Order: sequence, then C-alpha cells, then structure tokens
Amino acid sequence: MGNGKKLGLTKRAILIGSILIPISTYWVLRMEIMSGNVGGGGSSFGGAQYTTCLSIFFNVVFITIALTLISNLGRRLFAKSLLNEDEILTIYIMLSISTGVAGTDMIQVLIPILGHAFWFATPENEWESLFFPYLPRWLTVSDKAVLKGFYEGQSTLYNIENIKAWIVPLASWSLLLMTLLLIMFCTNIIIKRQWIERERLSYPIAQIPMSITGSEGKGLFKDKMFWIGFAIASSIDIYNGIAYLLPTFPLFVVKYELSYLFTSKPWNSMGWTIVAFFPFAVGLGYLIPIDLAFSCWFFFFFSKVQRMIASVIGLHGFAGFPFIREQSFGAYIGICFFAVFIGRKHFKNVLQLIFGKNDVNISDAKSYRLSILGIIGGWLFIIAFSLYAGMSFWAIMSFFGIYFLLALGITRMRAELGVPAHDLHAMDPSVVITTAIGTRHIRPNNLTMFALFYSFNRAYRSHPMPHSLEGFKIAHQIGINESRMFLATILGGFIGIISAMWILVDGFYRLGALAKISGYAVSAFGREPFDRLQNWVFYPSTTNYPAVAFMGIGFVFTILLLTLRTRLIWWNLHPLGYALGDDYSMQWLWASLMLSWVIKRTVLKYGGVRLYRKTIPLFVGLILGEFVVGSFWGIIGIILNKPMYAFKYW
Repeated sequence: MGNGKKLGLTKRAILIGSILIPISTYWVLRMEIMSGNVGGGGSSFGGAQYTTCLSIFFNVVFITIALTLISNLGRRLFAKSLLNEDEILTIYIMLSISTGVAGTDMIQVLIPILGHAFWFATPENEWESLFFPYLPRWLTVSDKAVLKGFYEGQSTLYNIENIKAWIVPLASWSLLLMTLLLIMFCTNIIIKRQWIERERLSYPIAQIPMSITGSEGKGLFKDKMFWIGFAIASSIDIYNGIAYLLPTFPLFVVKYELSYLFTSKPWNSMGWTIVAFFPFAVGLGYLIPIDLAFSCWFFFFFSKVQRMIASVIGLHGFAGFPFIREQSFGAYIGICFFAVFIGRKHFKNVLQLIFGKNDVNISDAKSYRLSILGIIGGWLFIIAFSLYAGMSFWAIMSFFGIYFLLALGITRMRAELGVPAHDLHAMDPSVVITTAIGTRHIRPNNLTMFALFYSFNRAYRSHPMPHSLEGFKIAHQIGINESRMFLATILGGFIGIISAMWILVDGFYRLGALAKISGYAVSAFGREPFDRLQNWVFYPSTTNYPAVAFMGIGFVFTILLLTLRTRLIWWNLHPLGYALGDDYSMQWLWASLMLSWVIKRTVLKYGGVRLYRKTIPLFVGLILGEFVVGSFWGIIGIILNKPMYAFKYW
C-alpha cells in the first residue's frame, strides 16, 4: 500500500484523533439533529446547521485550522511542532470519515428507525399485521417500555433493561456499517493508482486541507489575497450572527424564493426555485473546473425546462414524467461505468498481480491481494447478515450491488471535479429494484429489509467513500505511508460509529426524541421508510417501464456527454452537471456556482492562468472565513444551549 517516508498515523495522532472524534461527533449531532430548531433553519437562519450536507465538512476544517495554529505556536515557543503536517492531515481524514458516518444521511437516520415501527404502530395503519413478522428483533428495539424514555425523554439509557434492549441492535448495525466501510476502502486501494497517478484527477476538495497545513500553496496565511477573502466572508458572518441575536438589525443574506412569481402554465411546473448566494459556495465553485461550474447551473435549468415541456404537452406529473430522478440515477451509473471502462487496463494489471502473473511490483500485489480478500470477506459477511435477517439471495446481491456502484460513481465525481454536494434523494437501491420489477413480485421480508437499509440510503451527501480516497490522494501528494492512512480511515470509521450511536441514543433518552429539540428530524427519519413500506405492501405494483426507460436514457446520455468530452476539446457540458442538476443541494448552490463561473471565466479571459492562480487564495479565504466564523457561532450556540446564526441552514 505504499512506502511513504512520513508515518501520518503515529501514536500521538491516534490519541489526539481518538479524543477529537467523539467531541467533533457531539458537535455535529448537536448542530444537525439536536439543535433546538431542527427543520426551522431554512426560514430563520438559525438553530440547525448542516455540515454533513456538503462535500467538505466545516467542523473538520475548523479543527484542522486549530491544530495547525497550535502546532505553529508550539514551533515558535518550543522550537518544535506539537504535531507534524502529516499527522494533522491524517487526523483530518479520520475526522472526515467519522463525521460522514455520523451524518444526516447515515447514523442520524439509523437510530430513529430502530424503534419507530413499534412505537407508532396503530390499528389504523395496520403495521403490526403488515410487516412486524418480518422485522428482525436483533436489528430493532421493540419493547415499548424501553422506547418510552427514548421518545419522551427525562430518562436515562443507563439501566439494565435499556442497555439490554439496545446493545444487540447497535452492535449488529455497527458490524454491518464497518463492513460497508471496509469494502469501500479496500476498493479505493484498487482504484487509487489509476485515478491518482495515471489519470491524475484533480481532487479539488483535498487541496483545501493541504493548503491549510502548508502542503499545497505554501504561505497561504501570509498571502494578502487570502486575508481579503477571509475578511469578506468572516465580516458577513460576524454581522449576521449579531443581527440574528438583535432582530432590529437586518440580516445581510441574499435569498429569494422565485416560485411564487410563476403561477401560470407552463412556468408553475418548474417547481421550487430559489436564488441564494453563499461566500463559501462561491469559493468552492471557483476551485472546481469551469466546465463543471457551468454544467451545474446549466443542467439545473435543463431539469426545469423538462418539467415545463412536460406541462405544455400535458404530461407533467403523469406517472412521474419526466422522471428527473431516474435520469440522475442513470447518470450516476453511467459515470461509474465510464470510469471502470477507461481504467480497464489498470484493472487487468491488478488481476495479473493478484494471481502472480506480473511480479514487477511485489508491494502492490500484496496490497491488492489483501484488498480483494477484504472485499470478498465483506461481501460474505453482508450475505450472511442479510440472509439471517430474512432476505433472499437475489435481493441481497441486487441491493448491495447497486449501492456500491453508486458509491463508486460518487467517489469518481469527487475525485475528478470536487463537486460541492451530491444528494440523489429518493433513488436508493430499493427504489430502483421496486421500479424495475415491481413490489408485487418482491416478498415482504425483502421489502421490510429495504426499509431498514434506508438508514444508510436516504441520500448520499455525507458518503464516507470519497473521503477515504481523498486521504489516499493526500498520502500520495505529501508522502504519507498509505498503509497507515488506510488504518486511519478504518479507525476513524470505527470510533465514529460507536461515538455517534452512543451520543444519539444517550441524548434522546435525556432530551426526548420527539421533544421540540429534535422531534422534526427523528419523526421524519423514522416515518419515511415505514410509510414507503406500507405503500409498497398496500398497493402492489408491477414494472414501471417508463421510469426504467428514463434510467436508461440518463445512462446513455451520460455516456454520450463523456464521449463528446474526450473527442471535442471545446465541448463544455460535463455529465456530472447532468447528474447533479436536480439535486436538492443544487437548488441552493446553483446561483453561487453561476457567480463563480462568471468570475472565473472573466479572470481566465483577461488575466489568464497566471491571474487565476494568484486569485485562488482569495476564494480559499471566502471558504475558510465562513467556515471559521460559522463554526464559532455553532460552538457558542452549544455552550449557551440556544439557537445561533447558521450560515449553512439547508
């Protein structure tokens, strides 16, 4: 796995990372699901603040800056760094992995699901007869006496009955989540040489932590342009934080809802449309390739135009037409397929190394063999786990096959172009399978497990696989030992899973999962999969041929766009924009990305690459300025236990 000179994962890095992960996880969970105003941030700009809905987590960036400053201070006072650059970056990756698994689309969804069906079952919804027999008791919490304290609060996790009820389900889910991480991280070992060394993908997200520590862009904190950008963003957030506390001051926020302006056909078919500008998003947009920034907002409007055309011809909303979500799924799979296709020579070499037909690089052969063993072992565990839970073999292979294809597609997006966010709401493997073959032909035990697996498939914003590959990119860039980086990702995932589960369950027993402090998210996260399961059972469906066709159209259109990019230098439309165009996050980001595109295009046109490179610190300053001050407001809110201004309120 590499023989880098820098260790990265040293004893003190393990110690500091292990201490910081629970602290960071508590911070994230308090901001996102135990904020005191969950679900209200979009209108009040306060309370909930969602770091894990972005590709880069601002809590982790804040901690990385703090560690860098402390290390530099130690160098000045004691002539010795308290932490080396490689140790800080290794801790950054550990924190990124742990934050990802604790995110809005993973453990925050898992915990509310575990007892929801049993607590909310009524004679009217008929859940008890519909799917209780298929809910594995070792994966759920069914005792209402135990759940009473969880939902109502003013109780404690720490009595023998509660611990006995939760320990087996939490341990079982921990093993499954760790197995998923193992498979994804082992896959990254196999693809990293192709994507990092041969294709030389840019990894824009990974450049930010390296800029902070000095690995990339030496002297960032000495650059005047950086401090200008930092001052602009931080001043806006300082003022907005004060204005939030003093309502007589107006907030300096650019946010306009446009939907109410379009009330007649076909304009009213565009759906929810918002114009919003965020300094950090403008900064992130400036770092990504110009064709991606253009493609994101172009395909955002392309999805709106499709809806308007459907309205004109009288098909808008008919059976889901024009199937925008299905097109996005096809695009994700197309991106994954194309990445595998162009790397086919590398994968052939990997197979030769594994089977000893090519002994040019013995160390690579060993790492590949271990990775394949990890992947095979992980799949065997998933199959045994799911069979024991009552699933059919075909359902297991179909569900997790699609899941890992999506994971690979998301990782490719991040590695190639550093997209600021990636959602794919409501197009998880269970939706794809039920769309393709219909619920009428799927046994209730499989549908029930699909509902439980919603816990890590609600959306894919905080997906851990891209962070792992970015860790390998950092390791390759600055010479960190890659074997130790792999161990760091595994350690970060393990501690992160345990920390998030413990903090959430403990917090809900104290605060009440349905109390004002967290009721919105907990209720929604638990309700969504079981409402969907109820509909699947109540209203059996057959194959949705139009939806499947549009998945195919999305796939073919993506391959066409990718082919045109490889053949035509002037072609500006990137398929990643097509995949992301209708994402929930893109509703908030498109305007900032358009502004970034205009600025970057102007700079390149009149100042060339040289001026662009000189201005990069300005836009990194916008990112870090908002992340630092926004993090401070979040910390103050936790300390005072009251809502504060949230710059990332969606």
